Amino acid sequence: MAQRFAAFVAGVALMGMAWAGTPEMEVQGLYEGAGKDAKGEFKLEVRVVGQGDGKYKVLVRQLLADNTISRVELAGKTAGDAVTFAGSAGDVEWKGVYAAGVIKGEIGAGGTFEIKRVEKKSPALGKKPPEGAVILLGDKGVAEMVRANGADWYLGDMSKQGWPVFEAPVYTISEKDPAEWPSADKPLPTGWVLSKERRRADVVTGVGEDGSIQVPRAGMNSKQQVEGSFDLHVEFINPFQPKDHSQGRGNSGVFLPNGEEIQVLDSFGETTYTGGGCGGFYKYKDPDTMEVIESLKNKPENKFTLASYPPGTWQTYDVEYRVEKKDGKYAGKPRVTVYHNGINIHDKFETNSAARKGGFSFQDHGNPVRFRNIWVLPIEQK
Repeated sequence: MAQRFAAFVAGVALMGMAWAGTPEMEVQGLYEGAGKDAKGEFKLEVRVVGQGDGKYKVLVRQLLADNTISRVELAGKTAGDAVTFAGSAGDVEWKGVYAAGVIKGEIGAGGTFEIKRVEKKSPALGKKPPEGAVILLGDKGVAEMVRANGADWYLGDMSKQGWPVFEAPVYTISEKDPAEWPSADKPLPTGWVLSKERRRADVVTGVGEDGSIQVPRAGMNSKQQVEGSFDLHVEFINPFQPKDHSQGRGNSGVFLPNGEEIQVLDSFGETTYTGGGCGGFYKYKDPDTMEVIESLKNKPENKFTLASYPPGTWQTYDVEYRVEKKDGKYAGKPRVTVYHNGINIHDKFETNSAARKGGFSFQDHGNPVRFRNIWVLPIEQK
């Protein structure tokens, strides 16, 4: 009987969505509530930002009676089953304890506060494409996208989305292939031997039940090309990577036809350089919704965007890209308006790069960022 050779494919779990439901994931997030002290009552908006190993940084925005904002920074830590928070504003001490989505605590002598974790939802989430729009990622799956590295889309076991795939030689002296190939949970048929040689082949990019995909290795590009004005809708979700910071924290990007990148990053209470945060025009313009962290105000990276949701929450970009048409030709630099989770973060901003015909690209930066419901509506101009 002749010796035969085939490829054995096995899956090994990556981060994927495995962070969902972890204790830190449940504690981190946006909180809202109220407090009171000797001066009266006030509202609170609080960002609890996971830092890994059960630690948190806490950014408090206190809306005072005169409508001014007072900012307080706390630190959180986990000891056994307890998560506690402490910090100060001037000589006033703040301390609190987390339990079941609520943080209760004391402010100085006699003051109290209570805040509850809230799940924000973008008003543009699930926005349906209007008539004439081209769906880049939606009910037709990835049909309108190509992988930037030229590889085929993986069309195997969709339950293993986000898993790396390894190929290893399998030898057999069987005359014909088995009716069913071996897999990670099925043994090799009698007479087959798995060699020691293994190599990483790719990452599975399966379409989830919600129509989302993890951005594939090297990224993905749209088949659709646009020369003039358009409206673009994008939905994305950042992974929970609490030990990473700046550009290592849920990094991806949305590239417009003129080559400009609108950054995708986990910027929930996290700082980075100008234009490098979520919603920024990469490396040169921040969103118009930036907040300074007082303890970092003398450092180069000291701001974050208030428009960002916590990691693990679906977010939206709605982009209005407008190009002038002169003598029948598109010319000049586009003016771009961007809404991040329904908040206007750039208003008719003129980009650095001139308009040109091109497609849309979605960047792979080595982080398991997922996208869904991407569509573009070209706008005809006379």
